[in-house]
Amino acid sequence: MTQQASEGHDPGRIIHEIQWSEALPWWILLRAAGAAFAPTVILLALLGALATWAGWSIADSLRLPGVDRAADVLSGADASGPILQGPGGLLPAGGMLLPGRPALPLLQRIIDAAPEPVAEIMQLLAIPFRPTATLARMGGAFARIAWFVLVWSIFGTAISRHVALKLIGEEAPGLFGGVLYGARKWPAAFNSVMFVLLGILALSIPGAILGLLMRSDLGLAIAGVVWPLVLAGAVVLAILAIGVVAGWPLMVAAVGVERGDSFQAISTAFSYLYQRPLHYIFYALVALAVAIPAFAAAGLFADATGTLALWAASFGMGHERTAAVVDGIRSTISGGLSEAGSRAAVPWGAKALGFWTRGLESLLGGFGWGYFWAIATAAYLLLRHDVDGTELDEVVIDEPGSEV
Repeated sequence: MTQQASEGHDPGRIIHEIQWSEALPWWILLRAAGAAFAPTVILLALLGALATWAGWSIADSLRLPGVDRAADVLSGADASGPILQGPGGLLPAGGMLLPGRPALPLLQRIIDAAPEPVAEIMQLLAIPFRPTATLARMGGAFARIAWFVLVWSIFGTAISRHVALKLIGEEAPGLFGGVLYGARKWPAAFNSVMFVLLGILALSIPGAILGLLMRSDLGLAIAGVVWPLVLAGAVVLAILAIGVVAGWPLMVAAVGVERGDSFQAISTAFSYLYQRPLHYIFYALVALAVAIPAFAAAGLFADATGTLALWAASFGMGHERTAAVVDGIRSTISGGLSEAGSRAAVPWGAKALGFWTRGLESLLGGFGWGYFWAIATAAYLLLRHDVDGTELDEVVIDEPGSEV
């Protein structure tokens, strides 16, 4: 007994190393956050953000409908409808009672506190599923969503591939290699979303037929009787809709990690999401917690870069000239008048400095997208480990006939 205790539980034994990957598997999320600071990841994310902006700008020029009022879109009402008093509180006219809002007010607060780009995308995603949305608005929203998915099927897959290889210590492709990989594999990531959406449309046909009957009062009465059956069938639609929205990052990560096809991406994403929903939520919460210091560090670096560049130049310009230039830069960025209220034209040089300052802000925004895809890749590896028991460092590296 004494010998066994001394061999297996030696109180004097010193622990020299801790395998964090085994003790805390989700530690990989912190490593993924560090990988988001890689210049290749930031540049890929910046290219994706610019491509998204360019496509949506074209949609604006074509006057395709998009997001208008955040509160109306999120509540499922038309933007033009007045506000009425309903059983669940203030409900926009033409809207519907969403049981989750009064039951989970924290969810609404989280949505309201989301960054503007994230909130805009969430609002855009809500439009096609709104019962009161017109076909024109649905079409415009779907066109923007399709472009968004297409862009990030390229750059999100490229980032996921880069981060996955970095996490296992392999040589990751650079900017050109990442874009080339995304350009080759984007159909798998893009079609995984489109196939699910086509399934949702196909399953909604019986509801559309019932809707034709509901044009009359008699048909509406019939629908009121069979509505529990409709709600039961709509559970499948809810599973698909929630799965494609919440599981889309996992689909892209699956293509980046496994080099698989659309059906593999769909099956793994839905399997991991619905078999380990609490794990998914936990990893999302950890990612949000890590995002605070990560974004603070990125913002601090960006602010320090811009401020110190102007600080060095101020020694030559002098105080008054520096104040005037700073005023011009602020006027250029804000698009309004200078702080002094002068309507004099801002010098071209100050406009150029403002342009580069905005570029630095865009670079910071690119870091946000890079962080998102880096964390999505790590979350995919963790969920795969939880469900399939696959090791975290198992990534498909070679593919027959592949040069990437």
